[in-house]
Amino acid sequence: MDFEPPRAAGTQDSSCGRAPRPRRRAAAGLVLAGTLGLFASQACALNIVLCNDDSIAAANIRALKKTLQAKGHDVIVSAPADNGSGTGGALAFLRPIGPLTSTMRAVTALGIPAGSAGVGTDPNEADVNYVNGSPVAACLYGLDVAAPKKWGGSPDLVISGPNEAGSNVGAINWSSGTFNNMIYAIGRQLPVFAISDAKPGTVNWSPALPQTAHAYVVADVAARLVDALIAHKQDAGGRLMPVGVGLNVNVPNVDDSAIGSLAFKWTRLGTSSDFMPAFFEDLSKSTYGKLLGLSGAGIAVEPGGTTLPSGVVMPTDAAPDSESNVISAKSAISVTPVQQMPEARRVFSDAMRIKLDGFVR
Repeated sequence: MDFEPPRAAGTQDSSCGRAPRPRRRAAAGLVLAGTLGLFASQACALNIVLCNDDSIAAANIRALKKTLQAKGHDVIVSAPADNGSGTGGALAFLRPIGPLTSTMRAVTALGIPAGSAGVGTDPNEADVNYVNGSPVAACLYGLDVAAPKKWGGSPDLVISGPNEAGSNVGAINWSSGTFNNMIYAIGRQLPVFAISDAKPGTVNWSPALPQTAHAYVVADVAARLVDALIAHKQDAGGRLMPVGVGLNVNVPNVDDSAIGSLAFKWTRLGTSSDFMPAFFEDLSKSTYGKLLGLSGAGIAVEPGGTTLPSGVVMPTDAAPDSESNVISAKSAISVTPVQQMPEARRVFSDAMRIKLDGFVR
């Protein structure tokens, strides 16, 4: 397939994608076309920054880099040196970044020497940048430093993930580095989507990883969505996405042979999850704390509907279009439009205005 050479951000050729079509209202539960890969022949090369919260050593993000490069895109990885799952949007303001330590995943899995500078590049592969910091810090390095150095401006697209070892749905999203990378990119008015892989387990990157590996199967899901965004670009006024919105994408835990036939389905974030944060006075009373032999006070995760030792019941969400339920049913790849800030919908805002009328002006 033919691609034009990479361009500086903001200079996407308006000829990319197909001609505009009349708008139509999207029906509830609309399923995106399952043949997104057919749009690949219309694709144009993009400058893409990949972030995650699992480390540059995760096979998922490196397989996605290879997959996108094979389609003609110019790709930078900017991810933490160590696994930062569950750190949400954490940032260490005005704290100089220290060197890598011996236990970090980039050191143990990739052989980057302990004591190396806290911001650097994998010596074995160009454009794979690491930061000894939070996932969001590493992603911001990609947006604010690596991309301008390479392309002279911002990327055309940001992808956070594919997250490994679990989905990011519903109530857990606010604790996810994968999800918060997307939120920060939305705030920069950049096209972005986050993608998470529900299959348990972690796999370290190796250049010898076969093309049949699960990491490449999940990478293909992300690449198909990129193809569709390009092909439908004229439906967003010539942009890959409307300003101020991103997509939270989750791939269910099904056999690799079945992933390619799954439909993409519109979903809602919902209010529940299989992993809802909760505080335990004794971690041995939590599901995973008991399995890991932990004790003492701390944060654990429990599925919606769980009754905590204090009697508090974790919320559930029975809506068929909530992310958690779609992924649990293993019936589709969930796609949820997301805004940067959780501002209340008009109906809720109006209700509060009525309640506090005369008090808040």
